[in-house]
Amino acid sequence: MTTRIGIDFGTANTVVAGWDHTLDRGEPIPLPGLDLSREGSRGVNQRVVPSRIAFSATDDRRWIGAQVTDEVAAGPGAVVFQSTKSAVTGRSVDIPRRLGGDRTVTAREAATRFLSDVMASAILAVDSGDLEIVATAPVESFDAYRDWLVREVGEDAGGGARLRVVDEATAAAVGYSARLNPGEVFLVFDFGAGTLDTSVVKVLDPSNATAGAAVRTISKAGLDLGGDHIDALLAEYVAEKAGVPFGDTEEYNRVFRELLRSAERAKVALTAADAAVVESGPYRVEVGRADFEGLLRQKDILGRVNRALRKTLDGAAAKGFPADEIGKVFLVGGTSLIPAVRDVLSLQFPPDALHLDRPLEAVAAGAAGIAGGYELSDHIQHDYAIRHVNRDTGAYEFETLVRAGTEYPTPEPVKMLTIKAIRDGQRNLGIAVYELAHASYREASSDLEIMFDANGGARTVAVTAQRMQQRSRLWLNEESPTFLEADPPAKAGIDRFRLDFRVDAQKRLTVSAYDIQRNLLVLDQQPVVRLS
Repeated sequence: MTTRIGIDFGTANTVVAGWDHTLDRGEPIPLPGLDLSREGSRGVNQRVVPSRIAFSATDDRRWIGAQVTDEVAAGPGAVVFQSTKSAVTGRSVDIPRRLGGDRTVTAREAATRFLSDVMASAILAVDSGDLEIVATAPVESFDAYRDWLVREVGEDAGGGARLRVVDEATAAAVGYSARLNPGEVFLVFDFGAGTLDTSVVKVLDPSNATAGAAVRTISKAGLDLGGDHIDALLAEYVAEKAGVPFGDTEEYNRVFRELLRSAERAKVALTAADAAVVESGPYRVEVGRADFEGLLRQKDILGRVNRALRKTLDGAAAKGFPADEIGKVFLVGGTSLIPAVRDVLSLQFPPDALHLDRPLEAVAAGAAGIAGGYELSDHIQHDYAIRHVNRDTGAYEFETLVRAGTEYPTPEPVKMLTIKAIRDGQRNLGIAVYELAHASYREASSDLEIMFDANGGARTVAVTAQRMQQRSRLWLNEESPTFLEADPPAKAGIDRFRLDFRVDAQKRLTVSAYDIQRNLLVLDQQPVVRLS
């Protein structure tokens, strides 16, 4: 019998879950020594693996998850990495850090090793000869993130398990699906350490699905904003208030790194307490909840959260699902537990609509549910375009192939076009396909990111306009932009291939190509790239 598990690699916490057929829901899989119990809300404890890894500076030892204790982190013989997910998604600068001697490790390499170790531990825990793993990826993720999961993490973990990837927002919806009825429309508010994703989702009639209850995502929006960003703002606030000197950059970075860790603990404490202390050595500031919430308002954190929520609700309303028809709101991610954040939701929804019973487990539980047979219906989250040169200006321009919001599979072509050679005798022709990730879905206006130096110190840096553009466009088929062979060779300026593009059930952009000169169909719905 096939064993199916879900894994959610979060910026702060990672959860492994299996599908319990008796309870008809995903349940965490214990990983003794690696995981720990954390209180989610209303006294409900949830099992998570802290997304941290430490490398020995003197040998090949490493510690992951709960093994990275405060003693290990504070010791001189360990180099600690946390919040490494942002290095994979391209939201942080990845500077190699020194381990000792000539050895260095990047945050991306640390993320690969961490998740590979967690995955290998999960494979040992379930002890199954036939295992399928469903891992989750950010809704706005590029194909590169999915490739990282499959090619780097999956291969590194070994074990012979099959690996699939689904988006986090849909998995979160399925994670709560056992409590939903067909026809219901609900909101998933996923506010973790790295990002905010909000989704309006409808439950379809189970009789229309091959197994379980299907869900369809109606509207999505998001922010490059999460708990790490809030930690950095709080650490900056404390550093200024405590008078941490800026003169010695290396010393300031060391102190700021410790303030970041302390700020995270204070942020968690302030979800229930009226005050908490943020400190590093002699620098110590007591922060009241009123101070903390004032900082969130001053930095427009709450305003941005509210605008993302309104964008999602307005998108759903435009499709015939007004806010007053949304009966349930499911909160996911540790940052959603901040009282001021919950207040933003409370202004829009009645108290009994808000559900916080498993904010840390829902995504992994949903991934396990998808592995266990839930059928999903979704739409494309981003615009996809081809790049071409403007003959008049010589500059690159983009022409949309697939628009965000397109439901798939598409029975009819989403785009038809004709291409020609740019020089006589050209044999290989093709197109450059780009994902315009932030153009339609995510607000990429995060004004700062955390940068770690080679010694592990930390500081905040402004996000440049050039880096914003790098985040917003990704050339998906850079390694294979030409996929058409002209035989005989093409002539410059004369139409040669007529193309039509569709999106198949596997969320792949496919192309059919007709050779005009030879009157011959040369490609029939050939996959070009996978969309997200």
